[in-house]
Amino acid sequence: MKRLGVALILLILLAFLWSIHARVVENRTHTHAITPATNPSLQSPGNEPITAQQYKKLLGVGIDVDWMSFPRVHRYYFYWRSKGVNIPEYFKKAGFSNVRIRVGADVVNNKTALVQLGEIVNDTLRAGLIPIITYTAPELRNDPTSEKAQEHFVLWWKTVAEYFKGTSYLLSYDLLIESSGPIKGYPDVLNKVYAQTIAEIRKIDPYRLVFVTPARVSSPFYLKYLNVTNDGYTLAEWHIYAGGPKHCTYNMTLIESAINASLAWSKETGIPTWVGAWRPFWFSKKDRSVQCPIQADVDFGKIMASALWNAGIPYDINADVWFFNIENLTWYRDRLPVLRAVLHPSSST
Repeated sequence: MKRLGVALILLILLAFLWSIHARVVENRTHTHAITPATNPSLQSPGNEPITAQQYKKLLGVGIDVDWMSFPRVHRYYFYWRSKGVNIPEYFKKAGFSNVRIRVGADVVNNKTALVQLGEIVNDTLRAGLIPIITYTAPELRNDPTSEKAQEHFVLWWKTVAEYFKGTSYLLSYDLLIESSGPIKGYPDVLNKVYAQTIAEIRKIDPYRLVFVTPARVSSPFYLKYLNVTNDGYTLAEWHIYAGGPKHCTYNMTLIESAINASLAWSKETGIPTWVGAWRPFWFSKKDRSVQCPIQADVDFGKIMASALWNAGIPYDINADVWFFNIENLTWYRDRLPVLRAVLHPSSST
């Protein structure tokens, strides 16, 4: 009986120690109440670091989303979320592989926005999509030579990196939404803040995937001016026809030249690239009723999608608000032919 009592005590002690170990492991992997994706197909690649080359193959076709940048879209996102609706699931079912989450909020001083961003990332992972956070960085883009603006940019990403440490490695950081505005003429400033930001992120999260974008409105022809180290977890992001083909005309030579410039740079540096924004249609900013015929949009969508697909360059289209009505959770019927063209590039000719 005495031996049985000792054995029982040992079993209780072992169970207690195991419960402590389990809690420690759980705290290491799930911080800030961000729960892991429940989709088994996403848990495997997200649990271990993903190299830039592997990530490029996972990205597929994505879409820029304004759930954290446009007030109206943001309001409806969280309205539906309060009703138990997971908005990213609509995009997964449509055929997208990733969403580029554009963030305008100052998460350094707005902790509510940081928590909401965490909820969106978690929703996205649960839906089986790859989340890519990108920052609009208004301070840096509008006042690139300001030391305060540069410091804030680095601090913004440090705050994000600390918050999302331990989250699935499918989550990545696209440091700057676009090098438009005054920043477009300061490639040296971009190189400086990229180096500082990546150094801070690497201290916190050594294997998190990070994107950088070149100067001149994220021009692929300015990739050569990027001064970044290929650490195996860095990619470059560039834009072309981000606002669509102006007046419904496009230049095939420009598209081919942009792709060739990107491929040449990747071959030289070993760093993969991704087109973070292109719009498969155009409208006049002065009068939105002035726009291209739907067939012209479809034709351009096929041309761009096929060119990028055949070159092995993943891409995201610009943007969710032009295709999805978040107020009533429906896709705009008149845009569906365009959506099909960009989502199925392998069948586009």
